[in-house]
Amino acid sequence: MALWNRAGIYYVKLTAPDGTLLRRSTGTKDRKKAEEYHDKLKAELWDLARLKRKPRRTWDEAALRWLKEKAHKKSHRDDVSRIRWFTKSLRGRYLDQVSRDTIDGIISRRLARRSDRTKDLYVALIRAIFRKAMREWEWLDHIPAFKTYSRGGEVRIRYLTHDQARQLLDALPDHQREVVMFALATGLRQGNILRLTWDRVELDRRIATIAHGDTKNGDALGVPLNDVAMGVLRRQLGKHRTHVFTFRGEPLRNANNRTWRAALKACGIEDFRWHDLRHTWASWLRQNDVPTWVLQELGGWKSESMVRRYAHMSVKHLAPYADQLTLDGPPKGGGEPPFDGSQRGHKNGHSSSRPRLRIVAGKDLSH
Repeated sequence: MALWNRAGIYYVKLTAPDGTLLRRSTGTKDRKKAEEYHDKLKAELWDLARLKRKPRRTWDEAALRWLKEKAHKKSHRDDVSRIRWFTKSLRGRYLDQVSRDTIDGIISRRLARRSDRTKDLYVALIRAIFRKAMREWEWLDHIPAFKTYSRGGEVRIRYLTHDQARQLLDALPDHQREVVMFALATGLRQGNILRLTWDRVELDRRIATIAHGDTKNGDALGVPLNDVAMGVLRRQLGKHRTHVFTFRGEPLRNANNRTWRAALKACGIEDFRWHDLRHTWASWLRQNDVPTWVLQELGGWKSESMVRRYAHMSVKHLAPYADQLTLDGPPKGGGEPPFDGSQRGHKNGHSSSRPRLRIVAGKDLSH
């Protein structure tokens, strides 16, 4: 019998008839009761095997298996943090005991002051684990319809004006100003900028390369360097043997710090995160009529839907269609009125002085 004590609580380990290794907390400090729990659990597993039923699985088992299978994810550390957060409330619970109301209660109570977007990130992990447990592990027959908190899938787009960007740059110390300027010039994420090394930069070709393992979508990304980005890189030459951005002779590890937040506050810039520098870069490009497909390649987005969030910022390509609708002034010299005397816009058979709308016909907009 595999029975051990950890932090005063007894745990059991046994192999189910189908070969699955199970580890469970007995929830008791009494060894005798823990042994009884072990024997009862073993008997239940044999009965389930004979009746072809699925054994009940706990949250702890699901969380452990998820972390093992998803160890390659770039967001693995975030998963670890959020799973630990949930485990404080779900430890020892069977998966079939976790309902929509259970998760909503935990989220509403412990994340009451956080944004709906943050709440959805936690729920997304729970939803993914339960889907895996049902569809691949076959531990569950069905899963709850967990609540979504964001209304209508709204996407947050926050960007700076050029004046705000200049004020922010002036408020930052030299080493951090260079990082922010490079972010505004390239649209790269903070991690990609801080991990940028000289072997990934080709000044003569004006290009920087982000390796496939460092991008969010898993593909390598070539970044064209404009004049602003080139100026930043030339000012960094000779400061460090391997890394581009440094502070006091060492690679810069974090730019989203108290100095950054203090500069934002000094400039009166509210509700602005470091990642919003990427939104600013994309917004500026769209405002200068850069096509969405070009923006998608520049930013390394795999999905067009991710880029279309910026589509409304440039409507130049729609102007010819809008021009089909023009506004005429009131008729002059007794010209033909737009309506007869029996219709709106005409009173007592006299022409109305209100402007009229007309559609321009015969305009070829195919070119």
